[in-house]
Order: sequence, then structure tokens, then C-alpha cells
Amino acid sequence: LFLTGDGEPRAFVIISSARSGSNLLVSYLRQVAEAACFGEILRGEFPSKPGWDKLVKRLDLPESARELHRHDLVAFWELFLAQGLRRRRWVGAKAFYYHREDDAIWSRFAAPDHRVLHLWRDSTFDQYVSRLLAVESGEWKAGDGAAEPCVTFDRDDYLRYREGIRAGFERTRERYGGSERFLDIEYRQLTDHAFVEGVLLQLFGERISVEETLRRQRGRPKLEYLTNPVAAEAFVGDTLSGGFAAD
Repeated sequence: LFLTGDGEPRAFVIISSARSGSNLLVSYLRQVAEAACFGEILRGEFPSKPGWDKLVKRLDLPESARELHRHDLVAFWELFLAQGLRRRRWVGAKAFYYHREDDAIWSRFAAPDHRVLHLWRDSTFDQYVSRLLAVESGEWKAGDGAAEPCVTFDRDDYLRYREGIRAGFERTRERYGGSERFLDIEYRQLTDHAFVEGVLLQLFGERISVEETLRRQRGRPKLEYLTNPVAAEAFVGDTLSGGFAAD
């Protein structure tokens, strides 16, 4: 087990979904000197991405890591943590709801040597449109001020999307929510530096003044980015905390 001498977890995982502020949260965690936070290293296609070679080099992972990632994700995660914790006091990464959904890794996160940081965005409508815009532009972080894209709202696609997000949200709370090692964070709280600094104090016993290294990508109301806003108006108020509009 990956525990401190006081029995506190040294491993952590951010469980979230795209366009919920996970890059910003990762940037905050990386501001803690003794913490190392990695990105979506558990997704199935990660070994074919440029980040794989960087991870292997940084943690000195053996050649067997690629096969473990493909066939035994829990064993890969254990290897990743063991190598990372030789270098830092705390190590973690992020996993999206839909990464390897049926894998045993999700049960591993429930062990007492892990903290689960559940990051979610209450407005499924805003999250959906933000995702469309990122796909259309190819920019997943704030860019250089280029012309902003306009996208078309697809009702059926959105309904499938919001159900998937709700399922992941509820599944995460059911799996981990009863533990004192579980921390719920909503997207808007990331702009509250006092809140973020309190989270870091709770996780790592260290209070630091965080720096917001990423700026908000697109700040206008999401309807303004749609070519067909009338088709989407009924769903603007959809939230995970308050419920969804009728289909």
C-alpha cells in the first residue's frame, strides 16, 4: 500500500470528464513541490500518443509497461505509482468516466492508499457545447485569440451525452463517496483560490498561494456559439445537481 508514515494516502486520482476544468486542477496540483500529477495516462490509446515516451523516460519505466497498460491496467498503475513515488511524496493522474469503464482499476482506486478527487461540471449543456467547440477548433486550452468557431447543436447527440455524463457522475459518487478520502470539486470552485488552497492543505498538509496558469477559453454564453440556438434553448438549464429538461 502507498501510505505515509501517518497512514495517509500517497496516491491520488482525479476522476472527471472532458471540459470540466481538469487541466486547471492538474496545474494547481503541480504547484505543490512534492506532488507529481500526470494526465490521462490510463486511456486505452495512451501508449500510441507522444506523452507515452515522455512518461517512460521521466519515470524510467521498463519495456513491459506497454503490455501491462494493454492487458493489466492495475499492474501498470502499481508500477507507475511505485516509480513515481521514488521521486515525489505524492503521485497521481486523471481518469475520465469513460476510460476503460469495465476495468478493475476502478476498484483499485477505492483502496485506502488512494485519494479520489471527483471534479465535475454542474451544467451539462455548457460542458457539451464547450466540447463541441474544442473538437471544432482543435484547441483544448485557451489559444491565441483566433476567430471563435460556431457549432451546430444536435439534440439526439446531446441527450446521449448528458446521460453518459450523469451515469459517470452518479457511478463515481456511489463507488467512492462514502470515504473520507473522497473529495468532491465542482468546476466553478476552481476559480476560488482560497478554496483551492484549502484543498491543497487538506491533501498535502501544505498551504501555498496558487497561481492560475490557465485562463478560461471562451467566456460568452454557450448559446452564442451555436448556429441553431433555438434548438438548444430548452436544455440550457440542465444541471447534474438540479435535473434535466424533458427529452
